[in-house]
Amino acid sequence: MDISDLAGRLSSGRLFHAYIVTGADAPAREQAAALIARAAVCSEDKNVPCGVCRDCVKARKGVHPDIETVRREEKVVNYPVDVMRSLRARAAAVPNEAKRGVHIVADADYMSPQAQNAMLKVLEEPPSHAVFVLLADNPQRLLETVRSRCETVYLTPEDAELDAGAAETAGNLLEAYLKRDALGLVRAVQPMDKLSKAELFDLMTALRRLARDRAAELGGERLEKLLKCVEKGDKMVFANLKGSVVSGHLVAELCEY
Repeated sequence: MDISDLAGRLSSGRLFHAYIVTGADAPAREQAAALIARAAVCSEDKNVPCGVCRDCVKARKGVHPDIETVRREEKVVNYPVDVMRSLRARAAAVPNEAKRGVHIVADADYMSPQAQNAMLKVLEEPPSHAVFVLLADNPQRLLETVRSRCETVYLTPEDAELDAGAAETAGNLLEAYLKRDALGLVRAVQPMDKLSKAELFDLMTALRRLARDRAAELGGERLEKLLKCVEKGDKMVFANLKGSVVSGHLVAELCEY
């Protein structure tokens, strides 16, 4: 997904207690973390972040007391365990001003195993007022127990050129869905069996972009159904499931008999 996709998902005000943000480059991951943080502290309940409330303004200026970013010290390869223990203690405290406190960990894939286990304790029983955002270039370095307790956001730059084959498959899939053509949908997903993980992510991104561009044709209910299906598909790809499994999911969810 790209930043605009993430903004759409956050606008409802429904946030997860923990995110792993990966994909794209470090500045894009930081941008996504800032967006999640603004949505978390926004004083509104919907259409967040509103951009105009006191919390949003402070967050945008980088001076909100309930948003912190933890970074590795220079020349330190891995986070020591004490850093995560300290973060865990701060997360337990009630936020100063906003309804939530946001704790962003840059280069989270450089937490030592001991630091990850310290982080795991707060992810297993998170305070209701805390949101954690782990930024990772290589999330596979994180323990499976940590990954399983976070919502993964796989970023693709908005202006990134997508794989041509994946984009074509996404276009064919959307056309079949628009026409309620079950057989066409089955045919459209057949090339997915041969797509790599990166190409499958490109396909999901292309589907989101097409859905956004043709939202009026889809209508609210079918658009929501498609986006939820793609979101689950993203998770399946991230979990290293094969294209044949992901294509089966798309057909099962989108076929309208």
